[in-house]
Amino acid sequence: MVYTFLKRAVEKYGRPVTTSEVEDVAREILPMCVDHVVHHLVELHAKGLVEKRWDGERGAFVWSPRMECTVEELAEKYPELYIDSLYYHAVREALGRPVSIEEVMEILYRISGGSSKRLSIAEVKRRLKEKRRAALIP
Repeated sequence: MVYTFLKRAVEKYGRPVTTSEVEDVAREILPMCVDHVVHHLVELHAKGLVEKRWDGERGAFVWSPRMECTVEELAEKYPELYIDSLYYHAVREALGRPVSIEEVMEILYRISGGSSKRLSIAEVKRRLKEKRRAALIP
């Protein structure tokens, strides 16, 4: 998900972005994931998937994707990225079908009510079950 936040932030600003700018985009899309942006940016950098460099003008590190690819292409090439995403797997399991990362983010936003409070995996599954019963999520 953080790779998606980074790509959207770069599109929004038209340049490499600071960690805070990535967090701002995450806050707009899925507030409950803001607290792990830094950790995942570092992890993506360690895998060579994103570039990190010091920007003296802004006095901050800036980030940008190293390659132009979709999250699905990344997951195919680096399956551990999806394996590590417990929320992705919780939603997929609860729905019983493949889902895109975009759909997962939309669903998580809806079931979290846009809150910045992180839901437990059990709570995600419980809320998805309720929404499915009410036919609010296919």
